[in-house]
Formats: sequence, structure tokens, C-alpha cells
Amino acid sequence: MSFLLAQVPAAVANPVPAAWRVITKMAYFAGLIGTIGATMLHLLVLRPVLKRRSVDPADRAVLHRRTSLLLAVIGTWFLVALYFQIAGKAARVKGVEIPYSQALRPGTIAKYVSVPAKRGEWVSSGALTLTQYLLWGASAVVLMLLWSPKLRAHLTGIALSGLVLNFVAYQVTLLPTDFGKETVDSLVDSLLDHLHVFAVSTWVGGIASLVVLATARRRLTPGAGTTWAGIWTRFSTVALCAVGCLLISGLYLAWSLVGSPGELLTTSFGRFLLVKVCLVATMIGIGALNEFVLMPRIGRARAAGAEGSVFRLALRVFPGFVTAEVVLAVGVLFVLSFLTGSARVEAGDPDPTLSGGIVGIGVLLAVLLAISFVTTAKLSERLSRPAAAPAPEPVPSAEF
Repeated sequence: MSFLLAQVPAAVANPVPAAWRVITKMAYFAGLIGTIGATMLHLLVLRPVLKRRSVDPADRAVLHRRTSLLLAVIGTWFLVALYFQIAGKAARVKGVEIPYSQALRPGTIAKYVSVPAKRGEWVSSGALTLTQYLLWGASAVVLMLLWSPKLRAHLTGIALSGLVLNFVAYQVTLLPTDFGKETVDSLVDSLLDHLHVFAVSTWVGGIASLVVLATARRRLTPGAGTTWAGIWTRFSTVALCAVGCLLISGLYLAWSLVGSPGELLTTSFGRFLLVKVCLVATMIGIGALNEFVLMPRIGRARAAGAEGSVFRLALRVFPGFVTAEVVLAVGVLFVLSFLTGSARVEAGDPDPTLSGGIVGIGVLLAVLLAISFVTTAKLSERLSRPAAAPAPEPVPSAEF
């Protein structure tokens, strides 16, 4: 994530961040990922499944209330984290870094966002930051409306509004302060960076939200296992698409930040990136285990009418495996706090240049990933089918 990783001057190669920086950055990313992931989960997965006539009204009411409270908590967390994050930006202005305790003062933040634009710039970076954070704050406040029981009847509208505000806020970073310095390469970097963040948020924020919602199992009816089986099935499709976008954008961003495979071991940025990649790969591996082992088991239990087994698999076993993914995701956030600058800067490599060959490789990878994910979905569906009962032996006809 190029613009997120370039938090320090290029001359300072991947310095160890202060403790406050690690904490505030993790809190900020948790809020951003949670906001996007939880709203996407409701709009793309929970709402379509819970609208089915087969869902027990009692289960629908429980999950509706829990989802509303979850979004309200995430909105509150994000609003608080935004203040500490923008204070961190005010503390790290190039050339005039100040103590974080001083940056937390409202006056310091106001001074940071009101710095005038430089010559040739149509707007200052501080003004763009203020616009972005105000929009993010508005998205958080919208989700906080769900603390009111009366407004929970409008859950879908509030979730959609929060997501749209968050999306628009994130696009502010696409606007350069000086259009004259904008290049095709920088635009592609920004677009793929945005795709990367939204893919990660949809996947990780979605699974974290499902783990939280699954804790309501004691309040659900025995038949809720079937509903949750539908939720996991629908989310697996969303997650496959998100992981595909994550891999494509991640490979490009890795190429732009790392000059050669050797730099993954010879630079501090590369080593941290390698740890992050290993954690994400483990998460994908657990997801594959869910797709090829647990989902088929749930499918066969549903076909056999084993309601108790479906409930246990969908609301106890499955969330347990997914919790491991969430723990690994927290590790990714921690490592991300140490990723600043790039391996290219540390190694003294020139800036990458986008070429037709790179674009062609990217398109080819996208096609291959699409084929592999379609094959994965079909294989998982086939594994979920109950084994065919053996055909009865023919009864020999009587001979006269």
C-alpha cells in the first residue's frame, strides 16, 4: 500500500516506529477495515440471507440487533481512532516533527490542516487530509446512530450510507496536490492501493464480524445452523473475489516496492514484508481448509437433515477456525506498522516503470486466478454433495 507505507522521508530507510505510532496505526486500520468489512458483510451477505422465508423470525431479530450493535461499536472505535491518527500526522510533518503529546492538542491539529498550499499546488495536503478525515468521521457518526433502538429499523440504509461516505473519503487520496506531477505510474499505484485496501477490508473485516456475530448462538433457535450455513456459503463467494483482488493488487504493489526477490532478505522493509506475506498466506490456507473441508461437511450434514450437526459445524467449529484467521490478521496489522518507505529505497534501486509487459503479466495472472477460483468454487460445491446411495441389486425374475 504505497501511500500508506510512505510515511517518512525517503532518506530515512524504514525506521523503527515509536510505540504510540504502532498503537495508533493499528487502531486506525482496525477501524477502517471494520467499517468497510462489516457494512459490506451486511449488504452483500447477511441481508440477502436473512430475507429468505426459511429463516426463523426469532433468529432474524437476534442477528439484526447484533449487527446493529456491532456497527455502532465499530463506528465509535473508528471515530476515536481517527483523532489519534490525525494527531500522528500532525506530529510527523517533514522537517518539524514534534512530540506526540503536543500533537494531540486540537490547536496543533488545526495548525497542521490549515497550512497553505505550496507554489504550484491547487490545494494543501493538510486541506485534503481534513476533508478526508471529516468524511471518515461522518461515516463513523452515521454508524453510531445504530446505538438508538429506534433507528435500527433502518439498518440497511445506515450501513449503506456509512459505506458510501467511507468510500468517498478514501478516494480523496487519489487527488494530488499538484496535478503537474501526476504520472500514469502514480495513478495506477493509487488505484491498485485502493483496491488492495478494500479487498483486505471486505475479507478480514467480514470474517472478524462473523466471529463476533457467531457468539450469539445461545440466543438462536436449533434451526439457525441452516441459516448460518447459508451465510458462510455466501460469504465464501465474496471472500474468494476479495482474495483474488488482494493477490493481484498485492503482487503489483510488492513489485513496485521491492526491486528484486533478494531484497526480501537483505532489507528491513523486505523482511517485514516477507513476514506479512507469510501471515496472509497462512490465512488463505485456513480459508482453503474451510472451503474444502468444513463447507463440504456442512453441505453433507444439511443434505442428511442432521440439524444438530449443522448447528455445531456452522456455529462452533467454523467460527473457531475463522478466529485463527482474525488472530493472524491482528499480526498483519502489527507488522504493517513497521512498513515504511520501501525496499527499493533501502537498496538504492531506481523507481519502477510500468510497461506493457508488466500490464500483460498482470492481465494473465488475473485470468488464471479467475479460472482457479471458479474451479475452487465448483470443486467445493461438488464435495458438498451427499454421496450417492448405492443402487439396489436387481431382483432376479422367477423362471417358469
